[in-house]
Amino acid sequence: MADEILTRTRYGEAFWRAHHEAWRRSELNQREYCEAEGIPLKAFGNWRAKFKAEPQPRPRKLLYRRGELSHPLVTVQVTPLVM
Repeated sequence: MADEILTRTRYGEAFWRAHHEAWRRSELNQREYCEAEGIPLKAFGNWRAKFKAEPQPRPRKLLYRRGELSHPLVTVQVTPLVM
């Protein structure tokens, strides 16, 4: 046992962000996803909390026009071409 050296691989933010997005798209809970991907649940939870604390982009507002159009509506009549 003294001959065994335990190593821990450290992954960066891009790795965890990709897994976080993949987990969100999956229908698995955190434990199931981590087991399936072979990643540590504790580390995944820590990164998930970090991503959750980031400010989220505001949803885009739907723009619409009130009142009349600024230009006249043009109607076009189409007649079928007979050959």
